[in-house]
Amino acid sequence: MRSVSRRISFTGGLAIGLVLAFIAMPIWKVAVMRVGQERFAILTFECDDAMRGHLLAKQKLVGSPSEANAVALKAAEIGLVDCQDYDLMRKQLIRWGLTDNELSEMSLIAIEEKGTDLRDVVRIHEIRY
Repeated sequence: MRSVSRRISFTGGLAIGLVLAFIAMPIWKVAVMRVGQERFAILTFECDDAMRGHLLAKQKLVGSPSEANAVALKAAEIGLVDCQDYDLMRKQLIRWGLTDNELSEMSLIAIEEKGTDLRDVVRIHEIRY
């Protein structure tokens, strides 16, 4: 009799724990997103800017090879360190339970906060050739 009672209370406790975990997970993720949003937004824009600068410097060197353009490309490559910081934070947020969709949402929130109208959003993501 005791073993049946213990099994029922273990099963009931397990069920309650699973329900609580299922309810708590979205709340946890929202909290992690709110805490990390500001820093993630800064790193997102810094990396985006570094990648844009690198692409433009590379295209300039290809179109007009010169020592000055080669030096500018090397400087742009150093700027890509910002992308490493961004990538490290992405991985930390994933370790804290966020998915790629939630990280994408954080990026979109960052864009909305920076861009007050559609032209700003387009300018932020536009790469000029």
